[in-house]
Amino acid sequence: MQKGTFSVVKKLFLLVVLLAVAIPIRYGTTDYQHLTLRCLHSILIMKHQLLTDHLRPTLSAEYRAFENLIRLKPVAKIDSSADPVAVVQELRDNFAFDVIIPMPSQCQLDKEVFQYNGRSVDAFWVQHHQYKLQKNSDKILIYVHGGGFVAGNIQKYGGFVCHLSRAFNITVLFVEYHLSPEHQYPAGVEDTITVYRKLLQNDVSPSQLIVMGDSAGGGLTLLTIQGLINRQLPVPRGVMVLSPWADLSTSGESYKRNRDMDIVADIDNFRWILSLLLGRDHSSDSYVDPNLSPLHGSFQGFPSMYVNVGTAELLEDDSRQVAKKAQEAGVNVTIELGAHLMHDYPMFFSYFPEAQTTLNNMKRWVQTVFTK
Repeated sequence: MQKGTFSVVKKLFLLVVLLAVAIPIRYGTTDYQHLTLRCLHSILIMKHQLLTDHLRPTLSAEYRAFENLIRLKPVAKIDSSADPVAVVQELRDNFAFDVIIPMPSQCQLDKEVFQYNGRSVDAFWVQHHQYKLQKNSDKILIYVHGGGFVAGNIQKYGGFVCHLSRAFNITVLFVEYHLSPEHQYPAGVEDTITVYRKLLQNDVSPSQLIVMGDSAGGGLTLLTIQGLINRQLPVPRGVMVLSPWADLSTSGESYKRNRDMDIVADIDNFRWILSLLLGRDHSSDSYVDPNLSPLHGSFQGFPSMYVNVGTAELLEDDSRQVAKKAQEAGVNVTIELGAHLMHDYPMFFSYFPEAQTTLNNMKRWVQTVFTK
């Protein structure tokens, strides 16, 4: 009896050791928070494989499991009476992209300080493999991150941009722009233009460049292209935006239509951020100022554009209206709508196939743009 018990315990011990080795290898990290997340996601996948979503039959069990995972910790509403500095710090602390998509050990990061016309901006060269960067010939993707204009940095986004470098076979230049409220919105636009102008000064051709951003960074990306055109500077080869926050007036119907479906964003939190960016005594005209809200600016002269958005998010109509207005201005626009999908869903490429499909579509678009 004791011998049989010992045998069972031994087998269980060996199983635990095997899992302890295999799971980190499988997910390329030893971060326990990420591994816990992946294990929970795997359990939820099994649950959703047994369930049918009759209202959304196109969604994979993997996506529904990820959605379930996010709903376990709903978006907290910001207390408008709380100290704004404390709220912003909490938002930054809880911005957990690095837990969801950790940076792989083989990712190469090199910091460079870009200085132009008295302005100084930190940026990071991101490469998925080791080789000597040829700045005057390599294809470069300038990345402008999201985070509601108040959060986000290379530590949080490193996993995603390193994957973009590998998936697109491209060097990524991540702009760590100055955040609000310490710096007046839209400081990120001037920072990105500073990086862009310094690249041009260093003999990097605009034809080598694509500018990409997500969420708030998507809005900043559009403002950056408008800023380049207004300054009569050459535009990049293309522009890509994921779920851009392009209309600070929040006038799109999706802000109401998708209010209860969006599992990431909250309209009241959006409004709190706007009051922080623009000041509590700002006029209603601020929301439609083309220097702040790119949807209300001009798209004349834009390069080829790729727009992606989920149809279950508050910002759906921002993307639809950006694409429509750009098309009316004669811009070559590709728009991909993720049916029933969440905000910034391509960023979660390792969790569900819908994200990977969109990234593959983006990769083909990038290849097409660079071969024109």
